Amino acid sequence: MIHGSASTVDSLCHLNGWGRCSIPIHALEAGIENRQLDTVDFFLKSKENLLNLSPKSSVPDQFDHFPSQLYLRNVEELTPALDLLCSAIRESDSETQSKNFSEQLLNLTLSFLNKQIKELFIHNEELDEHLQKGVNILTSYINELRTFMFKFPWKLTDTVDEYDVNENIPKVMESNMWEKLSIEEVIASAILNNKIPEAQTFFRINSHSAQRLEELIKIGLDLVFDSLKKNNVKKASELLKNMGFDVKDQLLKICFYTTDKNIRDFLVEILKEKNYFSEKEKRTIDFVHQVEKFYSEHLQENMQIQSFPRYWIKEQDFFKHKSVLDSFLKYDHKDKFNKQNHRISLNWAQWWNQLTQESIILPRINPEEYKSYSPEALWRYLTARHDWLSIISWIGEFQTHNSYSSLQQNKWPPLTVDVIDQSTCCNNNMRNKILDELARKEIFLISELEDFELFLLRLNRIGGVMQDTLPVQNYRSKEGWDFHSHFILYCLEHSLQYLLYIYLDCYKLSPPNCPFLEKEELYETHPWFEFLVQCREVSSNLTDPKLIFQASLANAQILIPSNQASVSSMLLEGHTLLALATTMYAPGGVSQVVQNEENENCLKKVDPQLLKMALTPYPKLKTALFPQYTAPSVLPPDITLYHLIQSLLPFDPSRLFGWQSSNTLAIGDVLSHLPHFSSPDLVNKYAVVERLNFAYYLYHGRPSFAFGTFLVQELTKSKTPKHLIQQVGNETYVLGLSSFHVPSIGAACVCFLELLGLDSLKLRVDMRVANIILSYRCTNEDAQYSFIRESLAEKLSKLAVGEKATIEELLVLLEEGIWSSIQQQEIKRLSSESSSQWALVVQFCRLHNMKLSTSYLRECAKADDWLQFIIHSQLHNYHPEEVKSLLQYFSPVLKDHLRLAFENLPSVSNSRMDSDQGCNKFPQELQKNKEEITDFFEILLRCSEEPNSWCWLLAEAVKQQAPILSVLASCLQDAGAIPCLCVWIITSVEDNIAAEAMGHIQDSIEGHTWDLEDLSVIWRTLLTRQKSKTLIRGFQLFFKDSPLLLMMEMYELCMFFKNYKEAEAKLLEFQKSLETLETAALKVHSVIPIPWLKEQVWFFLKLMLQQCRTQYELGKLLQLFVGIEHLFPDGPDVKKLCVLSQILKDTSIAINHIISTNYSLENFQHECRSILEKLETNGQFALARRVAELAELPVDNLVIEEITQEMQTLKHIDQWSLKQARIDFWKKCHENFKKNSISSKAASSFFSAQAHVSCEYPTEERHLLLTLAGHWLAQEDLVLVEELEELEKQIWLCRITQHTLRGNQEEIDPRCSQQISTSGELSFDSLASEFSFSKLAALNTSKYLELNGLPSKETCENRLDWKEQESLNFLIGRLLDDGYVHEASRVCRYFHFYNQDVALALHCRALASGEVDVDGLHPEIRAFLQSAELLEEEKEPRIPLRKVPSTSSLDSQSFVMLPPNDEVVTNLETLTSKCLHGKNYCRRVLCLYELSKELGCSYTDVATQDGEAVLQAILASQQPDRCRRAQAFISTQGLEPDKVAELVAEEVTRELLSPSEGAGHKQMVTPAEESQTFLQLTTLCPDRTLIGMKLLEKISSIPHGELSCTTELLILAHHCFTLTCHMEGIIRVLQAARLLTDNHLAPNEEYGLVVRLLTGIGRYNEMTYIFELLHKKHYFEVLMRKKLDPTGTLKTALLDYIKRCRPGDSEKHNMIALCFSMCREIGENHEAAAYIQLKLIESQPWEDRLKDGHQLKQLLLKALTLMLDAAESYTKDSCVRQALHCHRLTKLLTLQIHFLNTGQNIMLINLGRHRLMDCIMSLPRFYQASIVAEAYDFVPDWAEILYQQVILKGDFHYLEEFKQQKLLRTSIFEEISKKYKHHQPTDAAVKNLKKLFTYCEDIYLYYKLAYEHKFYDTVNMLLKDPQTGCCLKDMLAG
Repeated sequence: MIHGSASTVDSLCHLNGWGRCSIPIHALEAGIENRQLDTVDFFLKSKENLLNLSPKSSVPDQFDHFPSQLYLRNVEELTPALDLLCSAIRESDSETQSKNFSEQLLNLTLSFLNKQIKELFIHNEELDEHLQKGVNILTSYINELRTFMFKFPWKLTDTVDEYDVNENIPKVMESNMWEKLSIEEVIASAILNNKIPEAQTFFRINSHSAQRLEELIKIGLDLVFDSLKKNNVKKASELLKNMGFDVKDQLLKICFYTTDKNIRDFLVEILKEKNYFSEKEKRTIDFVHQVEKFYSEHLQENMQIQSFPRYWIKEQDFFKHKSVLDSFLKYDHKDKFNKQNHRISLNWAQWWNQLTQESIILPRINPEEYKSYSPEALWRYLTARHDWLSIISWIGEFQTHNSYSSLQQNKWPPLTVDVIDQSTCCNNNMRNKILDELARKEIFLISELEDFELFLLRLNRIGGVMQDTLPVQNYRSKEGWDFHSHFILYCLEHSLQYLLYIYLDCYKLSPPNCPFLEKEELYETHPWFEFLVQCREVSSNLTDPKLIFQASLANAQILIPSNQASVSSMLLEGHTLLALATTMYAPGGVSQVVQNEENENCLKKVDPQLLKMALTPYPKLKTALFPQYTAPSVLPPDITLYHLIQSLLPFDPSRLFGWQSSNTLAIGDVLSHLPHFSSPDLVNKYAVVERLNFAYYLYHGRPSFAFGTFLVQELTKSKTPKHLIQQVGNETYVLGLSSFHVPSIGAACVCFLELLGLDSLKLRVDMRVANIILSYRCTNEDAQYSFIRESLAEKLSKLAVGEKATIEELLVLLEEGIWSSIQQQEIKRLSSESSSQWALVVQFCRLHNMKLSTSYLRECAKADDWLQFIIHSQLHNYHPEEVKSLLQYFSPVLKDHLRLAFENLPSVSNSRMDSDQGCNKFPQELQKNKEEITDFFEILLRCSEEPNSWCWLLAEAVKQQAPILSVLASCLQDAGAIPCLCVWIITSVEDNIAAEAMGHIQDSIEGHTWDLEDLSVIWRTLLTRQKSKTLIRGFQLFFKDSPLLLMMEMYELCMFFKNYKEAEAKLLEFQKSLETLETAALKVHSVIPIPWLKEQVWFFLKLMLQQCRTQYELGKLLQLFVGIEHLFPDGPDVKKLCVLSQILKDTSIAINHIISTNYSLENFQHECRSILEKLETNGQFALARRVAELAELPVDNLVIEEITQEMQTLKHIDQWSLKQARIDFWKKCHENFKKNSISSKAASSFFSAQAHVSCEYPTEERHLLLTLAGHWLAQEDLVLVEELEELEKQIWLCRITQHTLRGNQEEIDPRCSQQISTSGELSFDSLASEFSFSKLAALNTSKYLELNGLPSKETCENRLDWKEQESLNFLIGRLLDDGYVHEASRVCRYFHFYNQDVALALHCRALASGEVDVDGLHPEIRAFLQSAELLEEEKEPRIPLRKVPSTSSLDSQSFVMLPPNDEVVTNLETLTSKCLHGKNYCRRVLCLYELSKELGCSYTDVATQDGEAVLQAILASQQPDRCRRAQAFISTQGLEPDKVAELVAEEVTRELLSPSEGAGHKQMVTPAEESQTFLQLTTLCPDRTLIGMKLLEKISSIPHGELSCTTELLILAHHCFTLTCHMEGIIRVLQAARLLTDNHLAPNEEYGLVVRLLTGIGRYNEMTYIFELLHKKHYFEVLMRKKLDPTGTLKTALLDYIKRCRPGDSEKHNMIALCFSMCREIGENHEAAAYIQLKLIESQPWEDRLKDGHQLKQLLLKALTLMLDAAESYTKDSCVRQALHCHRLTKLLTLQIHFLNTGQNIMLINLGRHRLMDCIMSLPRFYQASIVAEAYDFVPDWAEILYQQVILKGDFHYLEEFKQQKLLRTSIFEEISKKYKHHQPTDAAVKNLKKLFTYCEDIYLYYKLAYEHKFYDTVNMLLKDPQTGCCLKDMLAG
């Protein structure tokens, strides 16, 4: 209710994810009853989702787990609403006036039901029992409702199925023709001609199976397939369409399911043109084409030969699978085999996921494209084919994938461990190889990481758990352990002590670096583990005795597992020696161990007595440790190790260990230091001394010691040091060669030679050569390594003496070794890498004075690798003759070329510098002959002498035409890059181009100063000549960072390579570079200014457009240049040219290149006009229109030309003769003109010209064309009335002719004029009526209503024949009836025709307006009035007194009773009565005349005003009967309800504002009076909803602060909406009321208006916020004023609000109840308050309450008072039951107070029902028990109570009270008797029971009970008693 409309609520629910609110069924019933379709629609929307899906989850997910039982229950709950809708549809369908409502309601209901079934079947493939029941229920409603559908195909009751009878079948007309045709031809003919029933009849006559429709359709589909085979899609489509199929769906199905490639490809092209394929289907088609291309036979053979030489599928297996596929495809073996390769169905590919598709494609693609495929498919493919090389290459890139920078460089897609784990398809052997390789890179599978044993197995395969680089750095177990910790635990669990020790030793693990080793729980579980750890700790720190002590304790723990290891436990277990050994390493020694101190560690402490007892088997040790001392004060000395070993002869401490100060037993002459082998005394006595020379140290790899020894021992003593150094160098050389295989000796020898100042190159080269030969021979020979090494060392010794044969032999071995090394390293045999390895061979030859090896050059020549040949020979300075001799190995062509190149090669001496120093390379252009080389060096030498050397060098470059000199000049200091670039370009291009580029230079070229102007000329010249390569090379040399380089590369890509994609990238890069330069130019001055750069770019881009050779190139360039328009400052509009190019891309029309050079808007439009003419000539109007729009050119002629051509086409195809075709064509013309916004004049001229072709068109068509012409002409800004009148006259001629030809048919049936066919097609007349311009204001002027110019009966001219006059008279009469008086007057004037009705109508107006008097009327009109006066005079004497009513008053439309002597009214009535047609117009004139008299103004003023203004004046008149007048005026004028509603709303608003405007503040008026007045105004509009809407709209226009007006408008609008049950309007009012209250009334404290708003609208439940507001602002009492709520609904709403929102505010509740005399509610409040007091008492235990007796009594008294008040209030409101209940509680409370006052603590209140019986039993008096029972509405067991009170206690006073209440029934005695029997009787009980029986009034029962209890005395007494005896005896006898 608080939202604007049902649609707003629906949208809000959807946005917030709320469920739609469900409105009750009675609201639906009300909506149907009031014909409110929006309510029905909202109800159905709220029930739209029967499945109650959660808004936060998607529909498919919810359907998976949605219970079907709930669905069925929801459907069953909906059936009452569906029954109600069906009933409403059935009832309204039977009523003619309700047909429209019935159809709309039917559409809503069917849409809802169909949607429910559709949603169910979308998300459920199969239905269970419950879903099927729900569908059946919905389907039954659909079947019932379909019978009410429009044009429902009812089945006739008398029709029977054709197969049910065996009567004669009529012969079809086509039988004769069909009998000559085949079955397929007959079916094809029947389908194409829509004669399928006739064909079925034909086949039935011939007993053919095609008589069945299914069989016929099947053959028809075969014919469709045959047509598609012949590429006849038109016929196939026609067949499908006539068979009732969806052509699009069937063609798609054939395309996707056929295996015929030709049909499929043909359909693909057809369907692509029509854009029938989805994006997914397009991708499927492209993929199938790609597969067919890859798997074509030729490519298949090539790919198998190249990639899969060992493909393992056998041929017979292939043909086995092929046969299965053939059977599925129904393959015809007559076809060629190669055609079968293409038999792929698109439907297959639809089911292939991305992985499957890639798996199919991968075997046929280039490996370079692998990167673009998914890792899963590629890995599966490679592993399935065991492609180890590719796999290992991919794994090599695995780790680099983590870095983003390497992604572009990698050739493989990113690989993950999951892909390897899940997608590996190779055998186990290769799988293990792959995992091993990954493990070496520290990459493991998750499964292996989770299973430690598998992980160890994997590590074992790659080198075990102990290796230098163990790949487990990132390992973490589930528990968070690293690998070392996990492996330690594994060893502990499997008792692998030795392995663990080695492992810890290998990785040097200890507690400091491995905390896992310190876990106490591991020590406890595995005692040996602690010992192992402690032992390793000892080895790590030998100086700490504590570690040995701890290790010994750990060892003891192994021996004594039951106790904690300590010295004492060792002694106790008998390990005495172990204990003593342990104490030796305890802190403080033995003495500390035996001292018994409390604070010391208990592990090392020993009881001295225990130790003495343990040492008993060792008396000497005991004596040493515990010597006997007599003096108790003397402490025993420390026992040392020397004391313990003094008895061991080999270690006599008296003669050894004298160098240790702790040895107190040593003798004085013992050695004071430890003996060693270098002791001088020992050396002198026993050593053999030998002097070591430098060779010894070299042999041990110590060159510095060798050099020092050589200096000291030999060089200082030598007389010929140089000779000695040379000699020692030779010896070192020989030593190095002899030990070439030992790197340390070789390195020492090399270092030693360098220290001697000798060159070590020869030794280094020879040792390198020796190692290569050794490696080569070991690889290729089977001999032992030592033998090969020794034989090679022998050869090297000969090499040292220079033996030629040995050198040659070693050279051959070296060459073979080099080739082998190159092969092993997988280096290309002829490359720069291999050439660098051959440098060693060249060095070896040079060092040993051998002829240089030509083996590498020979290989280069044989391979025709001339470049490597030249580089190697020149790099190593080969003799020219040697090089020339090798040319014979080249191919003939290369040999000739190289021979020519080497003809003038200068002879170079063989004694060149060594190859390490290299050779000079000269520029090729300066190496032609020796003279040029000399000139070149002369120039270079001379330039250094010149003052401005770089300028001089540039001049020489121009003179010599040597570009290299400009390059060298740029390298000089202060050289300018721009001059160098200019000179380089000038000297590099052809002479004619250079001359053109330098044509602007007047002075000498050599002395010219080159600047940017010269560069600009050169730039333009070369680009014009398309010499971009020279420019690119020049800028690469001198301005490699220039953006122009990017532009030239873009130029080449566009102009030469047509690679526009790469060109676009270059252009983007250029823009970024230019922006960077512009930013940098603000800070630093650049060499090339930015403006100059942009100028060259502008010229460059413009030149590119001029150099385009084709329109395709021009279009591509323009697309490329879109976005860089800022680079064209005064250039062409690239965007427009690009669009123009796109428009013309499929035409032969070219864009003139002049536009790009001389662009302006005028030139562009001129070019577009030229193109338009060509396109019009070619009939390409759509393109022409686009060109016109682009150039902003008018399209009038274009559209008209197109229309004309289309008309000619219709005539050409014989469609023009069809009437409907022409109607559609003219309508299309109008719509086309309107769509293209052509000028009105052009359109009008076109239709006028077509209308004047009278020979072609019938009258009705000419009528239409003239109407269209006038319609368009009327839209001109300056309407030409004369032309319009002329057109209207021609139109009327057509109408007259048309009516005359039809005769009097229209007079009989006027509906024929509409001429709309039964099929709904338009006619010429109905179309013409749409474009009629007769109501145009320019034509309907007041002059046509004047009498001047109107033909009278005397002055009319009969220009028409009599039939035409009759037709015109009839047509004018119809105009007058329809109210078109202006047009009727114009028609009479056009034809000078007299029509009496027109004359009467115009005379009425003239009389009313006062333009003429009676004398000025036409003679025939005066005659009418005079005859009427005479007739009136004759009647007057018979009626002496008469009230003259006007004609309008007869129609209940009179405004005022005018005096009977008003002559004008009389005349008007007379003329109106004479009028046959147009009577309504005359009455309107009369009404307006009367109104003018009432308003006191002239008729002209009233008549010229529109009806709205007049109605507004009536409403503003404030007359008591204004509503009646307004109603009459509305009926007469026929005003629209919308206008009436607007005026009423304005008047209401004005009247509401008028008091405030006059007084300045809001004056309160009586709401009832005001409301009644306004409600009368609302009755003027038949649609109250319209008035309500208008009133709401008026609120926005009310001045700020007029809150009273706004309030009344809302109340009135709500009243209007309520009358029409317009829910949306009511909701809007409630919304506006909420906003008004919150934003205006409450802030301004207008609480009176708030109350008025609340009571005026009266929807209290929806406006509880007002209650809240008034309560918060303390104005709640305002609502309780008298006469504020006459209906009584306010008080109910107030109480309801207090109960719901203020449940604790009893004061307000009571106030409301008192104010409205609501005694019952007051009683309820008092009762509730009393219960609260009782609850307060109950909140504490009764014993605690009794402690504070005074407070308890106060609470009880308060509750008693409240309960008394409640009873009184209930009594006033006649609430008897509630009053009695309160009275009972009052008694209970009184009794409770009485007990408390008398000191009795019995609790009577707040008792539970289980405690009531005990309470009642405890009460001593019956009245007390009765009060409690009544208060709790409890019926106790009175028999039990009486038994206790009377029988057991003997309280007969209790029985008397009970009897007084008339409760003592006979059944009581029986029950007491039974209870008595169940207990052990006492004498008192027997006595009391006898006495009790005396109270029984039933004598027989008394006798019976006494007899049962054996009270014989009582029995005898009863029998003997004269009053009872006789009765008893009779009863006993009976």
